[in-house]
Amino acid sequence: MIRVFLLVLLIVSFLPAQEWVLKLENRSENFYEIQKEFYRYWNGRKITRGDGWKQFKRWEWFWEPRVYPDGNFPPPDQIQRALAQSPLRKSQAVNNAADWTSLGPDSWVTVSYNPGIGRVNCVYVDSLNPNTLMIGAPSGGYWKSADGAATWRTTTDHLEALGVSSIAVHPRDANTIFIATGDGDGGNTYSIGVLKSTDGGETWQSTGLSWATTESHKISKLLINEQDPLIMLAAANNGIFRTEDGGDTWTNVISGDFKDMEFKPGDPNTVYACGRQFYRSTDGGQTFSKVTSGLPRDFQVGRMAIAVTPGNDAYVYVLACDIIDNKFLGLYRSTNSGSSFGLQSDSPNILGYDVDGNDDSGQGWYDLAVAASPTNPEEVFVGGVNIWRSTDGGVTWSLNGYWYYPNQDYPYVHADIHALDFYGNTLYAGSDGGLWKTDDAGQNWEDLSFGLVITQFYRLGGYPADRGLVIAGTQDNGTNLLDSGTWTHVYGSDGMEAAINKNNPDTMYASYYNGGLMRSEDGGQSFHGITGDITESGAWVTPYVLSPQNPQVLFAGFENVWKSTNGGDNWTKISNFNVGTLSALALAESDSDYIYAASGSHIFRTTDGGNSWIEISGGLPVDSVSLTYIAVSDNDPDLLWVTFSGYKDGIKVYRSADGGSNWENISGSLPNLPVNCIAVEPMNANHPLYVGTDAGVYYRDDAIGDWEAYNTNLPNVIVNELEIHSGSKTIKAASYGRGMWESPLQSTVSGLARGNNGPPAKFVLYPNSPNPFNPSTVIRYRIESAGRVQLDVFNTLGERVRVLANGVRQAGDYRVNFEADGLPSGVYYYRLTVNGASRVQKMILLR
Repeated sequence: MIRVFLLVLLIVSFLPAQEWVLKLENRSENFYEIQKEFYRYWNGRKITRGDGWKQFKRWEWFWEPRVYPDGNFPPPDQIQRALAQSPLRKSQAVNNAADWTSLGPDSWVTVSYNPGIGRVNCVYVDSLNPNTLMIGAPSGGYWKSADGAATWRTTTDHLEALGVSSIAVHPRDANTIFIATGDGDGGNTYSIGVLKSTDGGETWQSTGLSWATTESHKISKLLINEQDPLIMLAAANNGIFRTEDGGDTWTNVISGDFKDMEFKPGDPNTVYACGRQFYRSTDGGQTFSKVTSGLPRDFQVGRMAIAVTPGNDAYVYVLACDIIDNKFLGLYRSTNSGSSFGLQSDSPNILGYDVDGNDDSGQGWYDLAVAASPTNPEEVFVGGVNIWRSTDGGVTWSLNGYWYYPNQDYPYVHADIHALDFYGNTLYAGSDGGLWKTDDAGQNWEDLSFGLVITQFYRLGGYPADRGLVIAGTQDNGTNLLDSGTWTHVYGSDGMEAAINKNNPDTMYASYYNGGLMRSEDGGQSFHGITGDITESGAWVTPYVLSPQNPQVLFAGFENVWKSTNGGDNWTKISNFNVGTLSALALAESDSDYIYAASGSHIFRTTDGGNSWIEISGGLPVDSVSLTYIAVSDNDPDLLWVTFSGYKDGIKVYRSADGGSNWENISGSLPNLPVNCIAVEPMNANHPLYVGTDAGVYYRDDAIGDWEAYNTNLPNVIVNELEIHSGSKTIKAASYGRGMWESPLQSTVSGLARGNNGPPAKFVLYPNSPNPFNPSTVIRYRIESAGRVQLDVFNTLGERVRVLANGVRQAGDYRVNFEADGLPSGVYYYRLTVNGASRVQKMILLR
């Protein structure tokens, strides 16, 4: 009786500890209940490296403004439905001035620790052609290489969901590919189920496994039966699904939360599956039975992962993390095809960050991977924060890939391993920093990520005198500096808001999560902390701004607004709010005494530099959505705009002309998507506005009076921040999963397109060919009646660089050769004007 009582007591004490992890996997749970369980778990605990705290905080930052105020998660097809139902989509309201080009990063050099490109959730290599590789990124989509990772390309930029967590390919038809959408580990991008391609990944269609009519779920693993490829299995957080017709229809064969799944090598009738428990099927996945012999009790396990090996098809390895703190619980092995197991080892802590495994932390709920050599069944690799190797079946371990760069003792693999997969004798690892491989059992690891553009940016900061100088913060991969086309990783951790002193580009600012503000005086080569006087906590992405009048004056939003007059050396609190951490902060460029600050549903204003503040939330929909961003006019401190997250239709952007005393809803025809940021073009009386949403960028000005899609060539990606570079008349977008992007402003191209109001003429301006070109291209046009013709070439600043035609032309077809001698590489526009009416086309010169 005493033993039973103690067992019950043990179970009760275990379950609340990781209740937040269990609920995290179930989107029918309420966000605020998950959040409450998380903070209850961490109350009084010490936060350490590699314990999963940071990964939850990322998830919290992403979802809190989107679920506010009721805490319910949106339907998984919300983006798809919002775009389909939008008046903009129906009317094809597209602003053709948009012309986005990728700025990367697609490679890295580093002066700091822990560099990388972006998170990779899964990898697939064609066994018949190992030069064909595919990866899935949690918010960057599906990528494919046909040349052994020398180059990469993606084909999913315009899907409704850009997350991919598993890839499965038909064993006898490499053109038939399936992807599981969404983020199976982090859970902070949308899933729309399983998609199928029949043309090698060029185009994608829905399958019968779609979440459009169900609750929000995520899929972690897809398997295809090699003997009968019409049979497939999908492991999801609401069960295992099976199809017998190649994905047209699916049956839920078992309920539960499943994370991993494998076929027995050579025998697809035997299937192993796990989440927090281990299951086995002997009929190809039609039914499953729970296996407990030799495995830990359910209440001990946070998550499991599975490895099998053709080297001994009866071997099954199960890796488990502890439910209490997500550290290493044990590696278990079956030698009888999963009927029973034995413990191989439960120490050291191979899921933590320490090189000796002596730390007491882990984040197995987020990153957990295991693989066994296909030729040596005793050789096993485990991925958590680092990668570990065993040559005796998991009894003893040695560190095989270390998260810290640079170091002289271990090969570098970016932290947090989401995938470990053998293809032949080559082991591939998908981590928070990209894709890696080893051909020598981990003595050396090679980064295969160059060419992938999957970085998840939080914020960016530009430099007015140089369009090509940008500093920006990223998830997983620190703060990065773009200078003259080259990206340099300048600081590790998760990078947040960043800025450059407009008077001295050697002075830069970076930050890490929760307000870790830093400054560099050597152009980003080194940073030091500057939060010494600040005694409060900051938000995950803590806002701060440099004064437009004097960049030595900084304002930072923690629980209150703090001010520094010496570049961050000292700080003074200038507000006394009681509304939580601030999420948005803006200064008036024309009057430094005007400051606006926001937290959740509250927005405040001061007109005297912070001596007194008033709340200006009245008239805003503060009870239904969360405020995300503030922008102020460059010449009127009382004219401002605010944006809102969430899914309340018609509540996206508000404008005030009197400092927030009154508000006007200018959401217009914007789709029902979270709006994350806004940028206002300065020195323009029409107040051109650009907003970044969970599905691209939209444009509005006072002349057109409503919104237009501003997305040409931009992926269907979450945009976290926009920044306008006035000198070059361009706008940059920090995307969450597809790197940094740049486009001309609407006013640049529309300015070129303005004619002289002469009589109309019927004419056609054709795209140039070739395009891109070097050093020459042909421009063709046709006029239907005689008229005065002028053909000019402009750069992106709107400066005329060539006159190709000027005079009266008769009706007919014309070909003009454009020689680009003396012009640098870049984007150019050619404008044809006939009797005062104009048309514009774009061309690209690549030297």
